[in-house]
Amino acid sequence: MERDKIEYVTLRVIRRFFFGESSLHLLGRYLPHYRVNTGLTDPWAIAESYAADLAKVGVSVAGKRVLEIGSGASNGPGYALVAMGAARVVCHEPYVRFDVGLDAKNLAAMTTRFPKVKFNVVHRLKTLDTVPDHCVDIVVSNSVLEHVADPPALFADLGRVLAPGGVMLHRVDYRDHFFKYPFHFLMFSRFAWKHFLNPGDLPRWRLDDHLSALAVAGFDTQLLASESDPEAFAKIAGRLHPDFQHRDPDILAVTKAVMVSRVASGGQGETF
Repeated sequence: MERDKIEYVTLRVIRRFFFGESSLHLLGRYLPHYRVNTGLTDPWAIAESYAADLAKVGVSVAGKRVLEIGSGASNGPGYALVAMGAARVVCHEPYVRFDVGLDAKNLAAMTTRFPKVKFNVVHRLKTLDTVPDHCVDIVVSNSVLEHVADPPALFADLGRVLAPGGVMLHRVDYRDHFFKYPFHFLMFSRFAWKHFLNPGDLPRWRLDDHLSALAVAGFDTQLLASESDPEAFAKIAGRLHPDFQHRDPDILAVTKAVMVSRVASGGQGETF
């Protein structure tokens, strides 16, 4: 086995069996090659990127009902979106434990910066089941879709809650999130990845998987931006597992993407 593959497997096994999410939240900034979630360090930057990308397609968050998918340990980006003028924000997070201290810190920072803004319009939910049909104007997510186990089911839910003319903005990171090898996880079989190497929340979706699932769910999707790393991909291109060898190499080499999806029809929305 090549040296880089041995290193990758070793680090992946250590990550899977010795580091839980709580440990990574505390130690992540000190671990080699680990990328700390921006939501833990700069929620304003996430909200700002949402607003900037939406502005490119003529959409403003001002006065809108916003749903953020995969908000993480804090409602920080939700508070920032309200400070930017959103009428209401629901922060959806089914898996990550709510960090009361971090959330209080983020809220205090926003309150100090925007003393006249009412942040009590930010709410947190674990499930979308209680969200009424057609009550959301904008759905946003940052580095979330790559972790979703069942994208078609999620997109069906989002299609239900979006109001007529609603828009979704998804910022997706298709790299391996833990190590300096962004594409090495494409070298392994489904069995090896599932039982030994997957940290538990990285299904190895590629851009075309998400575009296809969005189309099946009835969304018209525009690829607003994308980034690739052909040099890094070339290092493993000849060692792809057969599961990936038939795929378009230009798609496999995509590292990041920003997608805007619109729903064309639906009923009148309720307030949530």
